[in-house]
Amino acid sequence: MSDAAAATSELRASLAGIDGWLVGGAIRDALLGRPVLDRDVAVLGDPRVVAQAWARSSGGSVFPLSERHGAWRVVDGDVTVDVTGIEGSIEGDLARRDFTANAVAVAIDSGVVVDPFGGVADIVARRLRLVSESAFVDDPLRLLRLSRLAAELEMTVSVETIERARRDAALLSRAAPERRLAELQRTLLARDPIDAFALMERCGVLAVALPAVGALRGVEQSRFHHLDVLDHTLHTVDAVADIAANLGAYFDTSGATMIDRALGEPVDGTIDQRGALRWAALLHDIAKPVTRAEVAPGVIKFVGHEVAGVGITGEMLGGLNASAGLRRFCEVLVGTHLSLGFLARNTPLARRTAYRYALETRPWSAAAIVLSLADRLATRGGATRLRGVRRHMLIAREMGDRLASLGPVPPRLLLAADELARAIDVTPGPDLGRLVAAAQEEQAAGVITTVDELVEFGRRWRLT
Repeated sequence: MSDAAAATSELRASLAGIDGWLVGGAIRDALLGRPVLDRDVAVLGDPRVVAQAWARSSGGSVFPLSERHGAWRVVDGDVTVDVTGIEGSIEGDLARRDFTANAVAVAIDSGVVVDPFGGVADIVARRLRLVSESAFVDDPLRLLRLSRLAAELEMTVSVETIERARRDAALLSRAAPERRLAELQRTLLARDPIDAFALMERCGVLAVALPAVGALRGVEQSRFHHLDVLDHTLHTVDAVADIAANLGAYFDTSGATMIDRALGEPVDGTIDQRGALRWAALLHDIAKPVTRAEVAPGVIKFVGHEVAGVGITGEMLGGLNASAGLRRFCEVLVGTHLSLGFLARNTPLARRTAYRYALETRPWSAAAIVLSLADRLATRGGATRLRGVRRHMLIAREMGDRLASLGPVPPRLLLAADELARAIDVTPGPDLGRLVAAAQEEQAAGVITTVDELVEFGRRWRLT
């Protein structure tokens, strides 16, 4: 029995009753020893009829997956099966696929392997190679999928495929923004996205996919940096990934628990804060090329790059049709990524200072701490001293602890605003709003702890 047939024997057994072929990623992942999450099946004839019949026999549920491709999905417990019809032959169907590693089929009933392009050998060699010279032309999104698969599967890319990607890179602009966003997001969520983006740049794809990110290459920084802006950015992406996955190594228990809980909260329907942090890290210095100034020989500044970066971030993510949630998350983090560093010498950290930081970065203060720390860990240069890195780590840890103890930001007043207004004879309006904000800060700082103290504060505030 061939390697592909042996590796997929249990998968094929789970599909007993379907007259067709197991194709693509399931075979690839089985040969790589990776978990097989989905089973893709190709059939001759109507996939709807096949899917419905198999669902009846297996007890699964069935529904249409793609009107364009006529695919149907069957869900049976933990097993997901996508059934697609093919025209002509299985060999013809495989010829229209992207990479040889995805262009292998195994007959479900007999185990006969169909491998017209040497895909099994490429899988064993952990190599990505195009099925045809027109693969990128047929679907330009494959230009992004190349780097994503290489990172996810830890595979190399053939020289010929890289050369073809360079030739066809400009075609990527034809792919729908939503598809590009989804592929880039999966790339960022890979274990080592830094490798994927390096490959993207090598293939000439980065400048097309994310022009503002590609423009970071070669932007020299100050003596406090050892890398240009692009490499520093990618190292920051790597750092947020490690910090978010190993919070206990960077924060005390209370801070780590608070941050872990926050990072698990969704940003939109497709990504949580832990994943969205990688977007924010990718974009945190996006405005450095347009704010760079050499104010003296060898003295380089990027004044206001965090403010300018907010607009560029929103525009870039808007161009990809990203959700409002992801755009706002990244805008807040890009705009505030320097704030924690400015507090590094302010230890011990006052509750009032922590509260103001929480207000500035809300509702993503935990993520903002992680980004700030990652940015600092990715910043080394001739003028950098380890004590500065250590101070930043300490302020991040202390801020995590402080925010864990603050509770909701802003806090709920001990008296409702209208009750406070009546108690001190203030007319509702802008003045009352300012009083409430000031009182909330005092309450968060622990200065106001009772209703009487709140009313007394309001009376004194009214006289100022």
